[in-house]
Amino acid sequence: MELVKKAKRIKLLLMDVDGVLTDGKLYYTERGEEIKVFNVRDGLGIKMLQKVGIKTGVISGRNSKPLINRLKELGVEEIHLGYNEKLPLLENIISRNSLSYEEVAFIGDDYVDLPVLKKVGFPISVNDAPDLVKKTALYVTKANGGSGAVREAIEYLLELRGELEGLLKYYLQ
Repeated sequence: MELVKKAKRIKLLLMDVDGVLTDGKLYYTERGEEIKVFNVRDGLGIKMLQKVGIKTGVISGRNSKPLINRLKELGVEEIHLGYNEKLPLLENIISRNSLSYEEVAFIGDDYVDLPVLKKVGFPISVNDAPDLVKKTALYVTKANGGSGAVREAIEYLLELRGELEGLLKYYLQ
């Protein structure tokens, strides 16, 4: 019951990128261009959240053109790239959006995400995160980062909120 209450408070889902929206591997072409690989199911999950009025965003230590393109394509509202210190940025996002920590969910995968995971109302970890990160989470996905973990987490949140079934009816028309 407590998880349902926490899920119903969520107004913003923030995510790390590498190891969450991607598999965490870095791919480079011969010319040194970075290539990112995204799971389309995660993208639909993000769109599902937006349909129920939950904002989305990313906080990542890395910055790349393919990433920016994908995030804009998905309509992600909060895009913050090149930030290794995520907690001050979280505080800024919360302040600007008139939110509380309890109204934010965050999906992380590594130690740098711990300060944010410890502050937000609904911390989520991907399956292939270190044990310490998983112990901090209210929910640990069965999927690894980059393999549909974001979609899984979103469906879990939506199910707790009682909104998943209604969304699925929309897609089954």
